[in-house]
Parts: sequence; structure tokens; C-alpha cells
Amino acid sequence: MSTMSQRSHLTDSEPWRVVGRLEGGQTQTEVEKAIDVSQNVISRIWNRFLETGSAGGRPGQGRRLATTPNEDRYLVLTARRHRNMNATLLQQHLRSATGTTVSIQTIRNRLHGVGLYARRPMVCVRLTSRHLRDRREWATEHVNWRRNEWSNVLFLTSPIFLFIRIIGVFSSGGTVAVGIILRSCTTEVSDLAVGECWCMVAYPLTGAHTPTSFKMDL
Repeated sequence: MSTMSQRSHLTDSEPWRVVGRLEGGQTQTEVEKAIDVSQNVISRIWNRFLETGSAGGRPGQGRRLATTPNEDRYLVLTARRHRNMNATLLQQHLRSATGTTVSIQTIRNRLHGVGLYARRPMVCVRLTSRHLRDRREWATEHVNWRRNEWSNVLFLTSPIFLFIRIIGVFSSGGTVAVGIILRSCTTEVSDLAVGECWCMVAYPLTGAHTPTSFKMDL
């Protein structure tokens, strides 16, 4: 049998088949042909059986891990302290700190092992130069507002709307109301046409509000 066709790795049960055949009186050459492994492998299995009484591999044998437990802890701590780092940057940091070079996939495997996975940032509406200018002007106008003045302003946190501007804070008959212009920034509000907006007049003290839609150029 050609040496090129022989295997050098066995399944978990095959070492015991080797031992059984040798104990049954077959020569190593006969076992080599029957199981299709090299005679060196058969010789090692037999010597191990004579020394330890076991045909299996010794404890601790197998592929060595690319990183040590200390290096794994370093990767996890670095990833948690620097949430914006990707696997490539973590690989570079590990190499600089420990001198160990591992693959990008190894970095991912270590992080996945402790429940850390990549996350993409939420996509938001891009602000135009006009938006930025309006925000600066609004901030400048209200920088000196006192707490009692801010108490009349309605703040919204709904994810389906983009805050454009406050029309005004006004009072009528002792009731404070706030007019706010909102624009849809997701596809969840499907009944609004492009360029159509909501003007909501809210009454913070009573919880009542009156929404109305209208057309305007944004």
C-alpha cells in the first residue's frame, strides 16, 4: 500500500481496534494494511497502551488555543470600555499590548463567547446646513431661559417623528398651549404624503392635544 494513501489521524474508536488486532496476534504491518494508517501511528498507539493501559490520547493533547485566559480577559475589557472598536482595532490593540497575533475571527469568537456582538448604529435623518443653523439660532435665543419658562414647553421622545421647531408658546384664558411642527422620519406613518406635516397644539397641564396636518416646504 502506498504511504501517500495512509492516514495519520484516527477516530476515537480506531486506536482500540489497533490494540485489539495486535493483542489478537496480528503484526503491525498487517494492522497497517487493515486500518490504513502508517506504522509509526500504530507503534505509538501500542507503546502508549503498554505504558498507560489506554489507547486514547493523553490528557491535554489537542490544538492549543490561540490566546491565553489573560489575553481573553484583556480583549473583553477593551471591547467593553471602547464600544466603538471593531475586531480589527481590537486585534491591533492585543498585538501591541501582548505581542500575540490572532485572526479577526478569533477576536470575534472570544467576544461572542461572552455575549458581545457587533451592532450597527441607528440610521437617522441627515441634518442639512439649514437644520444646523436653525438649531444654533434656537439655542442662542433660549440659552438664558429660566426653569419656569421651560416648564411650559412640551418635549417629545417618539421615534417616529423628527422635531423641526416650536411655533410658539402662547396663553389663552389662562390655559398654556404649545404649537410644535413635526415631520415623519420613518415609514411607520404611511398616511402622510411627502412634505406633509403635523402641527400639534398641546396643553401640558391637562394632557389634551389637537393635531392637524398641513402642507409646507421643509
